Amino acid sequence: MPLHRASSRGQTLIEFALIAPIIFILLFGIIDFGMALDRRITLQHAVREGARYAAVTTDCAAIQGRTESQARDTITADEVGVRYYKVDGSTLTNPAAAGDVVKVSAPFEWEFPLMSRFGVGSIDIGVSGAARLELAVPAAGGCGP
Repeated sequence: MPLHRASSRGQTLIEFALIAPIIFILLFGIIDFGMALDRRITLQHAVREGARYAAVTTDCAAIQGRTESQARDTITADEVGVRYYKVDGSTLTNPAAAGDVVKVSAPFEWEFPLMSRFGVGSIDIGVSGAARLELAVPAAGGCGP
């Protein structure tokens, strides 16, 4: 009888040794995906807030700064792009009138910190947000990348 228990304990240990790497890869993938999703949600909030601010101001540097401050150290102000469009989607030339659209965008490439050990690369999770202009913008060329 004790011989049977010893062999089943060894069998359990071998089964765990075979399954453990798969469990850890899945766990690391879930953690990395969760961190990437958190970062994307933060960026989406930041560009949406930047677009809302851009709807009521004409200072491009202030728009970029507002977006950066909302992004919790994810991006810098010079990575934030601000562009103005007509309602039909065509690019605007100066000036932009109230009712036109301002689009704020921020690129971000997420490198998986845990899954990189297993050869997983990175993904681009750049986001953008748009709002309707509440006032005219005399120099509506935009700024940033």
